[in-house]
Amino acid sequence: MKITCNKISKSYSTGRAKKRNVLNNLSFILDKGSSLSISGPSGTGKSTLLNILSGLDDPDNGVIYFDNICFSDLSNNEKTQFRLKNISLIFQSNNLLRDFNVIENITLPLRYKGYTKKASEKYAMKSLEIVNLAYTKYNPVTNLSGGESQRVGIARALAMNSRVILADEPTGNLDKDTSLSIMNNLLEICRDNQVTLITVSHDETILSLSDNSRMIIDGELI
Repeated sequence: MKITCNKISKSYSTGRAKKRNVLNNLSFILDKGSSLSISGPSGTGKSTLLNILSGLDDPDNGVIYFDNICFSDLSNNEKTQFRLKNISLIFQSNNLLRDFNVIENITLPLRYKGYTKKASEKYAMKSLEIVNLAYTKYNPVTNLSGGESQRVGIARALAMNSRVILADEPTGNLDKDTSLSIMNNLLEICRDNQVTLITVSHDETILSLSDNSRMIIDGELI
């Protein structure tokens, strides 16, 4: 899915009516099946951009297109439905549901997407095998290490078979060798299946693997 951002701006109030500009007329085009890595100092708007692209936040100005669909013009409910069908998120904090085991955390969003129980479990197991965690499928997520939890979060995104993956520091809790292996697998899957991938990271090795690498400086992609 091709992503087009045109002059996206976002600011936040910091008290006493003062505003801090986070994104400033940010624009880019990312072709279907391509990958983009974004770096930059903390607080420069990297996560804000991912939130806007996923519809979890709204820009002050500018428009976003996914293929020929103007995402910016959709209602909140339409954005939610579009995200469920087309976008997978990998969070820095993994956001696993503590009351469910590993495979349930992966199959639950698939069931909401309309997959049968059998199909959901099939895709869940396939994704767990990719991150080398098939043996944890029935484990409570509270028993996982930080690195294992992060890998389950990545597996959940892969299982969704989405057309776009947005990843916020996806390997932040992993050691270097595991990070490299997981990112290579993620990029290979995205290229083979024409999935568009945007990754936020501070890891130079991870940044170098993507098709395109950019920095956010003063609210713009450089």
